[in-house]
Amino acid sequence: MSQERRRYIIKTLKEPRKKGLEVDMEWVCRSLGFAGTRDKEKTAVRIFKLLLQAAKKGEGLTSDEIAEKIKPTRGAVVHHLNKFMRAGLIVKVSNDYELRMNCLKKTIEEIKLDAERAIMNIGRIAESIDKELGLEER
Repeated sequence: MSQERRRYIIKTLKEPRKKGLEVDMEWVCRSLGFAGTRDKEKTAVRIFKLLLQAAKKGEGLTSDEIAEKIKPTRGAVVHHLNKFMRAGLIVKVSNDYELRMNCLKKTIEEIKLDAERAIMNIGRIAESIDKELGLEER
């Protein structure tokens, strides 16, 4: 049985002073480790925005459609899409990439549940190790 691998990056960032859709989307991407200093063209944020717009229509997008709309290389698009999938933000359905749930808030709530399950599993194994080694809680 293969287990799905997830990688979560959560950065505690000061909320943006300015309000606005673009600023907020970039802040979410930065908070989840997708936007950084290496992404000079803000490719991750632009892909994220396209996926959110597609979710509003109840649709997904192919990597080719995304590359055509924002003009990076298809390889760059696929790189970012893979990072979004590993983090649980998006899923691939046939050839389309789409937001995991029907809205961003529910998607974030699902990621939270994923992380909680992962921590619970680590705790269960840690308890087993403690028991086998005779380590006691204080």
